[in-house]
Amino acid sequence: MICQLTYDDYLQVLHVWQTCFGDSENYVRFFWQHAFPHCQGIGCWAGDTLVSVLFLLPGALQPASIAADYVYAVATLPDYRNRGLAQQLITHAASGTSALALYPATAQLQAYYAKQGFASAFRKQDCGMGKFEFTPAMLAYLQAEAKLVNRDLSPCDAFGGMLLPLDEQAHAWLTQTQGQAYLEYTLE
Repeated sequence: MICQLTYDDYLQVLHVWQTCFGDSENYVRFFWQHAFPHCQGIGCWAGDTLVSVLFLLPGALQPASIAADYVYAVATLPDYRNRGLAQQLITHAASGTSALALYPATAQLQAYYAKQGFASAFRKQDCGMGKFEFTPAMLAYLQAEAKLVNRDLSPCDAFGGMLLPLDEQAHAWLTQTQGQAYLEYTLE
């Protein structure tokens, strides 16, 4: 069963997050206290057990100011993988937004999200006409999180951002971005 996550789900989210990502409890608690109030969490349950999660961080496609959600911390417990649960969560998330955006961390994730319909759309740094911009609350969280883990937000990632456009405005934005100014990352 897929449903919205609530504050009462913290211990189960902690279990899924630590199992899948290996992050400390302090890190997950920091996210829960500072980001979760401003974002949406969606979970897939098997009975009383949370087995898969994803979070949607609000933002917009710029310069057009098209509301979009950033897909964050998609995780499925190992015993429940290869059952399409993450795909179901993405489908559920897609029902309430103009577009979904993300930055895949690996070539494997880039290929997975391309199969889900995501297309290369923007780069992390300002280079090109389009970008994804977090809401002020989410940006404040990400800056604080970067300090917590001693990570600089400015360098380019290995992969560009990907977008799943879900309405006409987002489709037009993606077409314009890809056609005029987008330069894909290459693995060099």
